Amino acid sequence: MLLFAAVNPLGSNAQTAATNQISFNDLSAFKTPSENWSVAGSVKADFNKANTLEKKNGAGILLNVPDKKKNEDIFTNFEHGDIDLSVDFLMPKGSNSGIYLQGRYEIQLLDSWGNEKLSPGDLGGIYQRWDDSKPEGQKGYEGVTPRLNVSRAPGLWQNIRIVFQAPKFDAAGKKTANARVVQVVLNGVSIIENAELQGPTRGSAFPNEAAMGPIRIQGDHGAVAFKNFKYTTSVNTKATDGTK
Repeated sequence: MLLFAAVNPLGSNAQTAATNQISFNDLSAFKTPSENWSVAGSVKADFNKANTLEKKNGAGILLNVPDKKKNEDIFTNFEHGDIDLSVDFLMPKGSNSGIYLQGRYEIQLLDSWGNEKLSPGDLGGIYQRWDDSKPEGQKGYEGVTPRLNVSRAPGLWQNIRIVFQAPKFDAAGKKTANARVVQVVLNGVSIIENAELQGPTRGSAFPNEAAMGPIRIQGDHGAVAFKNFKYTTSVNTKATDGTK
């Protein structure tokens, strides 16, 4: 099995294009965040406690701790087309979240540590599209399963890099090229390459596709923390080993 090791979180693009960083000193980078979202100076998770994160006051970490009443997703103010992003994240035992590119295409975040049989719903997978009109067991389709499980134990910081090519449209608004996940690199190992997306995944915030859209982070399924969210809009359209 061929594995790609990603040494540089933003690959060769970082050498030729400006790298941006979303500040987690406060929540001003996001549209009207709900109360389940906050910033913290540090976080920790008890390995034996499901879906629980403890925080210390401060800044630099984006934190989601949902409950039954406060559990909304969060959207960035900025919108993107092509993007190469890298972010560190921490999840407690049993937690579930996701990063929606353009608010439409979900890269799954899940406590998948120790899972032997993987699916598109595991950490780093491209979540399935969904059709309620299909029979049970066939509603989900076109998801992409990670090639292997390189998840770390709950409570440990992990890193995910996502290289995404946005769908393309002509002057009349007709789509001329599908969106594509060029590469997903989890904890330094490439787990998905060159996955074409025919349309939005399940739970998309928007019914249609577009050239631009915000980053959306899922807030209703579980606790999660993020730091060091960096991105560039200059994208290498070929998967790389990250060493160049």
